[in-house]
Amino acid sequence: MERADLKAKLKEYMEIPRLSGYESLMAERFSEDMKKYTDSVETDKLGNVIATFPGTDKKTPSIMVFAHMDTIGFVITCITPDGFLKVDRVGGVPEKVLQGLGVRVGSEDGRYYPGVFGMKSYHVLTQADKEKADGISSLSIDMGAASAKEVRSLGIQVGCPVVYDTFFKEFLNDRICGSYMDDASGLTTLCQIGEALSSTPHKADVYLVGTVMEEYNARGAMLAQRTVHADMAICLLGAGAGDTPDLKGTNNVSLGKGVSVNMFNFHGKGTLNGNIIPAPMREHLKKAAEKTGINIQRQAARGALSDTAYLQLEDGYVPCLDMGTPDRYSHSPMEMLDLKDLEKTGELVTEFIMGIDENFRLERF
Repeated sequence: MERADLKAKLKEYMEIPRLSGYESLMAERFSEDMKKYTDSVETDKLGNVIATFPGTDKKTPSIMVFAHMDTIGFVITCITPDGFLKVDRVGGVPEKVLQGLGVRVGSEDGRYYPGVFGMKSYHVLTQADKEKADGISSLSIDMGAASAKEVRSLGIQVGCPVVYDTFFKEFLNDRICGSYMDDASGLTTLCQIGEALSSTPHKADVYLVGTVMEEYNARGAMLAQRTVHADMAICLLGAGAGDTPDLKGTNNVSLGKGVSVNMFNFHGKGTLNGNIIPAPMREHLKKAAEKTGINIQRQAARGALSDTAYLQLEDGYVPCLDMGTPDRYSHSPMEMLDLKDLEKTGELVTEFIMGIDENFRLERF
């Protein structure tokens, strides 16, 4: 795919509402896109979209490459008599960015309506108000409705999804800024890989998978594995860049300098789990990077994990690798990436796949 095509696909995916647990619109769109590249596309009972690209050598280990279709957001917990909505978080939402933020409110029949997180007028804020971020329990969403009856007449009920409004801005130096790049960038990379696999012979059976519920419980890929039984897996999820003034010195990842590779991640916030890149996958990736001339940016991260934390425990051990397009301002309504990094991510993963043969070692070290 050309860079302009990647940008167009990224924008399309970013704008599809797909709160974790409510991914049907994204699953339908991604399934249709995968059907351009292979005749074998299925959706499992959980909602994972699985596209199969058969290899030429059954002795070669198979690989699943996946990106999550869902996003963070909110679920409606209460509709007040005067038509305001109370919500709670789904996933890791930064509460300090919410006041005055535009949102899309979903109905039970799949339609979305505009709303906004209300805030006190600046002119009546006390000094203490100006210095704090109100928690989500004290915030309300205003749709302009006059009553709860009017809200419910739209099919909006307790339990319905709410997501950030659509934002997509083109910045300098091939940078894109907007809502829900996480993980629209990974899904876009899957399309890039699918196009390459559809026209180039490869030894390994390859499964390109759009997974569900990563932001909710990080178990979607685990269920997809129980369908495909791949021998190894790559999770397409970029590292948070440490190149902004407030994060300098936290890591060595920068926008515009190549593909991020998570050598180590560990949640450690009540969840003792994560993933450490297996040595054979690390060395194979280094060879692919050298062959393509693509720079890899290494990260070791605490406080986060992906589906690989649980996927690796399936089938007696599945070697897993976390890598992707670096981003800034993760989980905010205005995440940022560099299109050059996005392009290189697909090229590097494709070369990784093409280099797999029957001698690939599946041990951890």
